[in-house]
Amino acid sequence: MKKKLLILCFSLCLAGAAQAQDSLQVKPQVSAPYKLAVGMRYATGPQGADLGITAKYFIGKQSAWEAYSDLNPESRYFLASLSYIWQPKLATSDRVRPYAGVGVGLLKTNNPSPAHFDGPASYTNPVGIASFGFEYSLKKIPLAISLDYRSTFMRYGRATPRYVDLIRSSNAGIGLKYTFR
Repeated sequence: MKKKLLILCFSLCLAGAAQAQDSLQVKPQVSAPYKLAVGMRYATGPQGADLGITAKYFIGKQSAWEAYSDLNPESRYFLASLSYIWQPKLATSDRVRPYAGVGVGLLKTNNPSPAHFDGPASYTNPVGIASFGFEYSLKKIPLAISLDYRSTFMRYGRATPRYVDLIRSSNAGIGLKYTFR
């Protein structure tokens, strides 16, 4: 009888502990700060000041696609790119999010002086793009402000001469995007 009573008490303790596990308050999982954002990006670097358009679309809780294009196709370096962005949520803030991404793009390099350099007036090459930065989403209005650095790190194609340096197309920028939730 004592043995059966001991087994019954032990079983009740296990059932109570298992029930207590279900009663824990679990925080909801991280969600994307918005679904879609469209805006402008002002950048500066070795090539000078540049203005571009950008759009970001979240495909997951912390992952997004970002498209970017310079506005002036006649500038010295014209870049159009598509990047995969990883944007985790910080434990200390809901509105500030760091991000890092990698992607592909087309870089059009205009010849600085076709009269002095042999070759065509411009060169277009596929390139690899790396970017990282921070984004701050405003609380009351649907705007996001970003500060980032973009770099072209790999060029494909033999047509571009050596004096066309990829580091000159890298830049730091500040962006302002309108967000759609």
